[in-house]
Amino acid sequence: MHIAFFDIDGTLATGTNVPQSAAEALKRMRANGDLVFICTGRARAYVETHFGDYADGFVCSNGRIAFMGDRNLVDAQLTPEQVKTFTEALDEVGAGYAFFGERDTWYGGSEKYREIAEPVLKLGHLPRIEDPAAIHAYNFDIYFDDVDHRLAATRALGDACLVNPHGPHPSADVTVIGADKGDAVRGVAAALGVAIEDTYAFGDGINDLSMIVAAGHGIAMGNAMDELKEAAEYVTADIDDDGVAKALAHYGLA
Repeated sequence: MHIAFFDIDGTLATGTNVPQSAAEALKRMRANGDLVFICTGRARAYVETHFGDYADGFVCSNGRIAFMGDRNLVDAQLTPEQVKTFTEALDEVGAGYAFFGERDTWYGGSEKYREIAEPVLKLGHLPRIEDPAAIHAYNFDIYFDDVDHRLAATRALGDACLVNPHGPHPSADVTVIGADKGDAVRGVAAALGVAIEDTYAFGDGINDLSMIVAAGHGIAMGNAMDELKEAAEYVTADIDDDGVAKALAHYGLA
C-alpha cells in the first residue's frame, strides 16, 4: 500500500476547484487500494467541507493534526502561552488573524480584515477571540494590507514561525516550528504501518518543503517555488496542466 499526501492551494486545487484530471487520478489511485491524504495548512472544518470526497485522511493545520475517519493519528495543539504570545505580537503590528481548532475557528486582531477572512474561509461568522489562552488551537492565518505589512507581521512573530503567503491574496498561513507537514507524513505512515519509502508528497509552497523532504518521494508542481523544485525527486507540470495526474502516472499510481 502507498500513501500520497497533497497540499491544497496551488497543488491539488485553485480555491476549492480541483482539476478534473486530478480528481479522476485520485479516484483511480484509491480504487487500487492506495490511500490519499490531504496535507494542508487549512483547518479541519474547511478541509472536510470542501475536499472530503477526494481523500481517505487529512493532515491539517500544517501538520499539527492528522486523522482518518474517527481515528486521530497526530495531535499537537499549540500551548496557551504560544497563542497568547502570537496574538500579542500581531496586535502590535495591526494585523488580523484567525486561529483554527479541531472544529472551531476564532478571529482576532483588526476588524477591518474580517471581511477578507470570512469569505475565504467559508465557515460563516467567526467568533472573536476573547481570551487567547482559553482557545484550543493548532495553527493560524494572518491578514494584512500589503507585502510590507506581511513582513512586519513576520518579524513580529519571530523565528518561532514560518509564514507561507497565499499568492497575491492578502493572507498567509503560519507554521509554528516544532511540528510541521513532514512530521505528520512520518507520523501517519508509522501509525498506519506504511514504510516511508511508499509515501509520496505533492506541494508547491514553502510550507510543503518539510513533507517533500520527509516523504519517500517528493514531487514539486511545475508552478512550485524554486526551493521546492530543488529539493524534490520529481518536478511535474503546473496545476493547470494536469500536474497531479501526470505525476501519479509517472509513478504508476494512477
